[in-house]
Amino acid sequence: MDTLLARVRAELAPFPGRMDAVWRLLASCTLVIVCSMTLQVPSLTLSLIMVFFTAQENTVLTRMSGIALIIGSTLAVASSLLLVKFTIDVPMLRILGAALIAFCGMYFLRASKRGAIGFLVALIVVYAQSMADIYESPEVLTRALLWVWVASTYPIVLTMTVQRLFRPALPVRLLVEEYARQLDEVVHQLDARLAGTAPPRFHSGRVGQGVLAVQRQLAFAALGNQERSMARAAAISRLHAAAAQLARQAPVDVSPDERIRMLAMRDACISLRDCLGHDAPFHLSAQDKGEARHSGAPRPILREMERALRAAASAESAANEPGAASPPQPQPAATASEANRLLYAKFAFKAVLAAMGTYVIYTALQWPGIHTAMQTCIILALPSLGATTHKGITRLLGCCLGSLAALVATVFVVPHLESIVGLLAMSLPIIAAGAWIAVGSPRSNYIGVQMMFAFALAQLGSFGPVTDVTEIRDRLVGILLGLAVSITVYTVLWPEREGDALKTALAKLRKAVSACAHASHENISAARLQAWVLLQQCRELQARVALEPGWRGRKSRRVARQLAQAEESLAAQGLRS
Repeated sequence: MDTLLARVRAELAPFPGRMDAVWRLLASCTLVIVCSMTLQVPSLTLSLIMVFFTAQENTVLTRMSGIALIIGSTLAVASSLLLVKFTIDVPMLRILGAALIAFCGMYFLRASKRGAIGFLVALIVVYAQSMADIYESPEVLTRALLWVWVASTYPIVLTMTVQRLFRPALPVRLLVEEYARQLDEVVHQLDARLAGTAPPRFHSGRVGQGVLAVQRQLAFAALGNQERSMARAAAISRLHAAAAQLARQAPVDVSPDERIRMLAMRDACISLRDCLGHDAPFHLSAQDKGEARHSGAPRPILREMERALRAAASAESAANEPGAASPPQPQPAATASEANRLLYAKFAFKAVLAAMGTYVIYTALQWPGIHTAMQTCIILALPSLGATTHKGITRLLGCCLGSLAALVATVFVVPHLESIVGLLAMSLPIIAAGAWIAVGSPRSNYIGVQMMFAFALAQLGSFGPVTDVTEIRDRLVGILLGLAVSITVYTVLWPEREGDALKTALAKLRKAVSACAHASHENISAARLQAWVLLQQCRELQARVALEPGWRGRKSRRVARQLAQAEESLAAQGLRS
């Protein structure tokens, strides 16, 4: 129980930029609610979910996702209209046509870098299929589909505008903030040593997380000197890892020479942080260089910190040095011509089969209220069984939280609402809570999205107060049905597991750790950067594989021990002579 509470606290803990992201989401959702309620644009729930789908960690990704979603929404509505036009009187042909379009969309999801377009096409086409059973008049159905396009498109444009104008998450600014966070942690460790107090808690896993955060922002930041930026990133990562190792040491009295060296390093870290904030060159003072040459035999951790600071200072000429640090180059994404087309076709077939299976079930039961089971099958369509199970669990948890909030609001708050101000006062705190979770780690962020969506579906589905709680019940039943059918299909029919991928990644990690042990001091930064990235990738794989059959228990613990040993080895790499 204590471990679970510790994980929950870690997932909900604030970090730099989290509150700004929540405020941007909250501002976008407020504008969407006011516009939709004032202009009576239907499908407000769809509009809110598009806000969460569009907003990403930085402005570049937000713009890319927004363009992809607009294209996907337009293609989905256009294909749905064409399908309805030619098959409105033939239900079986309409169902087969929707299944074929969804199949193409899910195939495109796996086969292309722009897979989000295919995902949205499949999701909206499946949603339109459920609408065709509700609206008997072709004219009403056509108007409803056109409103779906409006309700899904204008929130995307609005969100992109808010994300760009309201404290924008520019990649360069996020990169500088991440550098500052890592250097502040180094300074805090040095301050604790100088004061002789217990050092702040600092798990070495945060080093790998910091490496990935820096690499993500470097990929989108428009920087003038890429070589210098990569060299700085490697040097700061090296300094950060040394600070993590220093945090494990018990407090001891430092000698006068060590105190002088630590004070100099502390000042150098603060100077480096200021230089990065202003994109100015960083140079070590002559006094710092002299101490590095003439002061005895320092402790290994302090020596590693000095080497990292010297590497940061020499990054100005990194472009002309053969030993300059370079980031790990991402492997090119597999295309349909290079990868197994049959694998993609099987994946798309399983997703469509699960969705159509739930359609048959709720139609046979004459229970249209659980039609969200079809959308659940499309949303849970992920390559591996572990990833599907993880997303299904987070979807269920988020739905339970959102439904509970909607139930409480229905009973105690809705009877007292009289205006849109009261509606916002009731809705925005729930949306803010969902946004706080949604901008967190990938382990739990979908809980926040689903929490907001479940609440909005129950309370914001019409233009007046909602007092019917059957929507909450039907929503839960639909998600449970979709989750059960998806996991059954993905387990029985051509199951895709990531166990072999994890074994391959572990082998690459062992080679990377070994390469760090034999790397020269000039190349150690790049080698360790590559190893930390591989370690984080292995941790993400291990978290998904742990949910697959056959990997629970002993196998999972053995992999966890291997990752812990690799982390220990990487943390100690810089301490060798």
